[in-house]
Amino acid sequence: MFPNLKFDGEEIVFLTEVNSYNAYTSQEIYAEEMNGSLINDAVYTRNLEVEEQFDVKIAEEKLSNATSIASSAILAGDDVYDVVMPYLNSSIKNALQGLYIDLNTVDYLELENPWWDQRANEYLTFGGKLYFTTGDISILDNECTMVLFFNKKLATEYDLEDPYALVKSGEWTLDRLFAMSSEMLLDLNGDGEIKSEDDQFGLFAATNVPHSMFFGAGERITDTAEDGSLELVMYNERSSELVPYIIENCLHDNVMDDRDFFRSASAFMEGRVLFAGWALTDINSIRDSKFDFGILPYPKYNKEQTEYYSFISTGLVPGLSIPITNDEPEKAGLICEAMAYYSVDTLTAAYYDNALNTRYIRDAESGDMLDIIFASRAYDIGYIYDVGGLGMMIENMFGQKNTNFSSRYAGLKQSANAALAELQEEIEASAGE
Repeated sequence: MFPNLKFDGEEIVFLTEVNSYNAYTSQEIYAEEMNGSLINDAVYTRNLEVEEQFDVKIAEEKLSNATSIASSAILAGDDVYDVVMPYLNSSIKNALQGLYIDLNTVDYLELENPWWDQRANEYLTFGGKLYFTTGDISILDNECTMVLFFNKKLATEYDLEDPYALVKSGEWTLDRLFAMSSEMLLDLNGDGEIKSEDDQFGLFAATNVPHSMFFGAGERITDTAEDGSLELVMYNERSSELVPYIIENCLHDNVMDDRDFFRSASAFMEGRVLFAGWALTDINSIRDSKFDFGILPYPKYNKEQTEYYSFISTGLVPGLSIPITNDEPEKAGLICEAMAYYSVDTLTAAYYDNALNTRYIRDAESGDMLDIIFASRAYDIGYIYDVGGLGMMIENMFGQKNTNFSSRYAGLKQSANAALAELQEEIEASAGE
């Protein structure tokens, strides 16, 4: 499958991110030795396979603020990093400065292979170029995918429809979610007040839940026009009804409005919340619950919507890029291709099949849901770049309890169009046009 090449023990150096929240620190590129941890040992095994096959040494510098470190090194002409993996939302700045190589041009990097995320390849392309992508070589793209957790015990006690069956039949919609949630509000301690620390709710809506619902409904901020340029598509007849509907329902009394993650996790662990919208990584905070819970994709807007979309919070997702200072990009391309390929049966298996399915999730159906979720991830350059403030607009509206989408969009449209025009100019410049 791979060419019979040897590189005399050369180092292939990756720059990766370290984060104050360990859940978002890179674990997927380097492991010094086997230590009994599923992910660590999978990475070690994969790397050993690649190193022995090509006679290379995989090395890593794990640093905070990898975007600016990469930028400084590249602008200085320093070729210390063969591959850089900053978080996408910041890394786009480097791409627009022309600091990364178009991955489509890198020999041995076969991006159409299934171990690369095809949604990422499609939606992260701009100006006809792809400067960063992800796939089986990474797990943070999985960890940062937005999902809904649900309390199976409450669903059974209230004789609710089976959410798994609804997902599989294509009938898992926002209407179904909000209808189920509406049945759950309960003053558990009978004090006449509904409080997040005491009572029962149908839904916990973190600040990013409404815009996760927006993307889950198949809407986007920007899309690629026929000529390859980006265009604003956020406001249309469908979205003008969708956004107020989402925010109004997320502000309902049956929705827990406490924005503190740890209090919300405690409420879920105590069995007082039916649905909770978090990133998949947050399963680590509830995995010891005394009741069974499941995982669901975000609902469709309606049954007419043909597929599910799972929003990925790209602010903490690394994108794989090759710096323009790398004078042998084909070598980096080959090693990345091999690492992604061997990750399928090592890193992905450890994360997905073992760590999730057997340690945290307690039913086979949730594994089926993960298949749907991981195959339906939604990326959006408009969100990543936060064009004209539109990337955070729905989240801000929710925080301000503002349901007037038309007015808020109208107020930002001019600046968004100006920002998009500027972005387009930068895209064309980075593409050498």
